[in-house]
Amino acid sequence: MEQIAVVKKLLGNGMAQVSVERGTACGAAHSCADCAGCEHVIVQTEKVVTAFNDISARTGDVVRLRSENAPFMKSAAIVYLLPLVLALVVYGIAAATLSLSEGPMMLFALLGFVIGILIAVAWDRHMKKSGGLRFHIVEVKKACSGM
Repeated sequence: MEQIAVVKKLLGNGMAQVSVERGTACGAAHSCADCAGCEHVIVQTEKVVTAFNDISARTGDVVRLRSENAPFMKSAAIVYLLPLVLALVVYGIAAATLSLSEGPMMLFALLGFVIGILIAVAWDRHMKKSGGLRFHIVEVKKACSGM
């Protein structure tokens, strides 16, 4: 995944702190205030991350930032798919082994979904502690003049 960012600060060991502007939920180029179909990220429109400064970008440069795809896709699958899959699996196991009516069976599905959410929250905490996704600066789109 690639994004455009601005280098905020140079850190030691070939790292840089960069700021990525968050867009809309739908990614459309329109005024989200007038759109009922999407929602603008109101709380925080800027995300600051640490990136490997592979090309020696300087403070103020507008850069192209690339994240490693495998960890990103794994995280997306855990956060978005796992709760749904666990809800269906737990429902299926309960349906195959227990002879209950639909109401209690739905509670088993809810239990599976909640377990999936808890795993996703634990995964998110693990990714934050371990450095999470790794970003690399791969191109300077616009160099800062240094003024």
